Amino acid sequence: MQNLPFALVLLSSIAHGYWNFLLKRAQNKDAFLGLSKLAEPVIYAIPFGYAVSLWGLDPLSLWYAGVGTLLSVANYYCLANSYKRLDLSIAYPVSRSSTLFLPFLAFIFFQEQLDVIGWCSVILVTLGVLVIQLKGLSLSGISLGSRDSRTGMAFALLAAFLVALYTLWGKQAVQHIHPFIYMYCYTFASCAYFWPSLRRLDRRIVKQEWQRNKWSILSVSVLNTLSFVLMLMALNMGKVTYVGALRQLSLVVGVGLGWVVLRESCPMPRVLGVLLIIVGACLTYLAK
Repeated sequence: MQNLPFALVLLSSIAHGYWNFLLKRAQNKDAFLGLSKLAEPVIYAIPFGYAVSLWGLDPLSLWYAGVGTLLSVANYYCLANSYKRLDLSIAYPVSRSSTLFLPFLAFIFFQEQLDVIGWCSVILVTLGVLVIQLKGLSLSGISLGSRDSRTGMAFALLAAFLVALYTLWGKQAVQHIHPFIYMYCYTFASCAYFWPSLRRLDRRIVKQEWQRNKWSILSVSVLNTLSFVLMLMALNMGKVTYVGALRQLSLVVGVGLGWVVLRESCPMPRVLGVLLIIVGACLTYLAK
């Protein structure tokens, strides 16, 4: 992988991991996330106007942003339904394992081919993602015997598939429009999902969350857009599978911050998952 896209994804992962850490500290995560999403278009309105004056805004930009938004909203829907039916330690890593699908979809749509080192990196990262949230290395605690659990697993896998799809869609989009313009239109359109979700919450709870964490909420707004734009820039330069795999370093950042700042425990599966992702990321740098 070339130096510049590797560095861009690395910075993107740090930003993504840090804003997830800030979200973890929220009192009401739905209110926190909804407020941060609504703040993003406001914060970046002036830079967006300047970007449009430089690169323009045409119906094609709106088309790409609209489809990207639909894929993202579908992903949120699948995540929510997976979390309702499965233990978080199973649903979360499975829903993050987009690398199960990316190599094959990238080959179909972009004719991307991985070398041996590339395949090893993707496999290691995927394994790391799958084990990082497990409570133990034994599989005895994992049961999908009930119909509800099987449905939850199906939603988690579909969420991972949708992440792979909107990553591919992002690569296609930035070949035609500027990454920042795509991201802003996508973020603005996604407010149509977050605004009703926020309104369903108790107004007092939303107000309390804003008063308690407004600077963290605004930081997440800035970091989320920054993280996604950096990833889109990397997608325009490198192979989508490597970008998707390398971005899982955000999990390592999140685990590290949780351990150092929040004093969260680091059981053996979490340590193993972090090591697998780091080794996989190093191999991604060497892959062609």
